Amino acid sequence: MSLPRTSRDPSRDPSREPLQGSVATLDNAPVTAFHRKMVAVAMGGPFCDGYLLGIMGVALSLITPALDLDTMWTGLVAASVLVGVFLGGVVFGPITDRVGRHLMYVLNLVAFVIGSALQFFVTEAWQLAVLRLFIGIAIGADYPIASALTTELVPRRMRGPALSGLVLAWWVGYGVSFWAGWLLLGTGDDAWRWMLASGAVPAALFLLLRAGVPESPRWLASRGRVEEAREVVRRHLGQEVSAEELLAEVRQDRRGGSGLGNLAEMFRRGYGIPALFCSLFWICQVAPAFAVRSFQPQMLESFGVTGTFGASALITTIAVAGTGLGLVVVNRVGRRPLLIGSFLCVNVSLIALTVLPLHYAALVVALFAAFQFFEAAGSGLQFVYPSELFPTDLRATGVGVATAMSRVGSASSTFLLPMATADLGVRGTLAIGVAITLIGLVVSVVLAPETKNLGLAEASSRA
Repeated sequence: MSLPRTSRDPSRDPSREPLQGSVATLDNAPVTAFHRKMVAVAMGGPFCDGYLLGIMGVALSLITPALDLDTMWTGLVAASVLVGVFLGGVVFGPITDRVGRHLMYVLNLVAFVIGSALQFFVTEAWQLAVLRLFIGIAIGADYPIASALTTELVPRRMRGPALSGLVLAWWVGYGVSFWAGWLLLGTGDDAWRWMLASGAVPAALFLLLRAGVPESPRWLASRGRVEEAREVVRRHLGQEVSAEELLAEVRQDRRGGSGLGNLAEMFRRGYGIPALFCSLFWICQVAPAFAVRSFQPQMLESFGVTGTFGASALITTIAVAGTGLGLVVVNRVGRRPLLIGSFLCVNVSLIALTVLPLHYAALVVALFAAFQFFEAAGSGLQFVYPSELFPTDLRATGVGVATAMSRVGSASSTFLLPMATADLGVRGTLAIGVAITLIGLVVSVVLAPETKNLGLAEASSRA
């Protein structure tokens, strides 16, 4: 399938002419060891994201008495990282579209290492809230960086599974955090300090691996650096690529500034509906999910489950399998059926937890596991859809905006859950989750497109 031509005329600039013998394209290139390595390295950021968010779910019940947190501070500490993700996505997504993927790719993991290590030394609630906010900003920055670079480096047939793999890495990190937290419970009164600081270890390891990642050739071309882009492809893929393909998504003149002007540019160029769709379905996935994950041990205890840390670790491990399922089927059944089907199953699981008389701990754990399994199966689309529906010069901006909007929902739900549970009980709070996921189902039916067989230029083109 040929890519659509840009309105620019390559013949005006010799550097943009295809090289002799250029037949391969980035979208249809064979999958190589380089592609696999780039995906594996990209997965490091989401792994750390999941770990840094998940470890709080284990540590929070220990932090509450240690720092004498009341209901408001408990909610603030849990939600501050999500507020940071909002800021990181909405600010650093556009900046990444202007300054490049590679620089931001390294700096955000530096922030993970520093922020995680400093948590060991906090003595007051406000200090922890500030550090979690800082970590959240780095996490929010990583979402558009990792997804944009992965999208722009891998071929079409690998794109869906690779982007879903980033979410799988998030879930693996999240699951590992519960097991690590469980093991660190034996370190004494300062167990929660060791739990929070432990996030520096995987972040430092992946920081070393990311240093050798090249800049995105598509981004280089979007900034007029076509020959540099072609050299990246030659060096790392061993092939020639035409300037026409590199410029297929470039429809606008290059702009200067910090990149924040991309927020207005996105709507001016007709990408408001994709931004709305990606934001809404992401909100409806993560708002109930983050709230439940942050307070899962406490919620399980309210249903009469004992050994809540072990049960939470088991539930999270099952959720990782759900993400694996989504990765396998995203190119087979398609994006749209996967999104709709996952919302439907999540809704059924939450309804069962809300209305059924549950007298057996095993059944409660099974329903929580089903909720997280199906939510995780559809969660890979949080990276897939925004990465495919926006062009190169707006891709990180689009992912950043969707990330930021989703965190409005998840931060609000996490902050409000302790108060909602106190007023409405656990079942009443879960009923709110039913309503949110029902909205997500309706949004998906009405707005979700199918992009599984499209090249990047086709998927991101607007009529």
